[in-house]
Amino acid sequence: MDPNDKIQLDDITFDDVIAGDGMKVPEATAEVEAPVEEEQEVVKEEPTPELEEIEDKVEDEQVEEPEEEVEEEDVEEEVSDTVVSEILEKLGYEADEEYEDTADGLADMTKEIASKMADDRIDEVLKAFPLVKQHLEYVLAGGESQNFMKVNDPNLDFNKMEIAQDDIRNQKAILSEYFTQKGHDKAFIKEMLEDYEDAGKLHGKADQARQALGKVQAQRKEQLLANQRKEMQKQQEEQENFWSNVAETLQESKEFAGLQVPEKEKSKFFDYLSKPIDQNGYTQRDVDHAQADMEVKLAIDYLMYKGFDLNSIINKKATTKATKSLRDKISKNEEKVKSARRATRKSKNIDLDNLDLSL
Repeated sequence: MDPNDKIQLDDITFDDVIAGDGMKVPEATAEVEAPVEEEQEVVKEEPTPELEEIEDKVEDEQVEEPEEEVEEEDVEEEVSDTVVSEILEKLGYEADEEYEDTADGLADMTKEIASKMADDRIDEVLKAFPLVKQHLEYVLAGGESQNFMKVNDPNLDFNKMEIAQDDIRNQKAILSEYFTQKGHDKAFIKEMLEDYEDAGKLHGKADQARQALGKVQAQRKEQLLANQRKEMQKQQEEQENFWSNVAETLQESKEFAGLQVPEKEKSKFFDYLSKPIDQNGYTQRDVDHAQADMEVKLAIDYLMYKGFDLNSIINKKATTKATKSLRDKISKNEEKVKSARRATRKSKNIDLDNLDLSL
């Protein structure tokens, strides 16, 4: 052995002494590292009591708080989030009434919202087209559509009409219309047109006539709708007066053309005559009369033909019935007399077939 290879005291460690297997350093190193890892694992498995309390509190707070928030949200959704409310919110409309969250409730709500949406759409269209709005108002007021279109014909709108310098025919037509509305005859109009043409004033005078006709036309348009509104108001007043007289007659009269109407039925009878039951304004009386059988209609017409003289009709019917009864009685008596005669002949044993009728 080389003296330099002698084992020095500093080279021997405490681990070498415990191992007792010589100087195999790598194996000793491996055996030392393993216990260190086991000690680290043991430290992790033994938490302190203080740390356990803190972790329990944190876990309790994290579990309890979300449960409370979820419960509150569920309650709010149950109260406010219904199918009806969600549909109204998405459509952007508010219902005038409260509807149940059922099939019938949804159907009723849909009808109301659909009506509102239709009205809004119509308002948008009428706002975009003022002439259409005026036309609709005129027709709804009872006016004839043809009259409105005649006054508002875009081809005859003098305010929008343009007159070309070389359009002699159109210039004369405008001047002729102007003088005609002023009340002049054809001879005067012809003379004026020739004078304007000779003087080179035809175009200027035609433009002046166009402006005057435009003002008159605009006034007539406004007056047409205003007059129709007045006519509609007049008809409504007449209608109200008519039904007022009907109600007054029902209350004050005890019978009508010989027919008595009980007091307790007068109110219902008035509604039957006057109260509309559909979108067309028809009353129950109108519907019943339209659906009545031909015999019923003829009976009503016959009563009108006879002037609703019910007394004469009833008396005639009673007389006819009495006459028929008398005829029946006479017929019965005649049968009795004939039967008695037959019985008498048989009792006398008269052979009518072998009776000698020779002279």
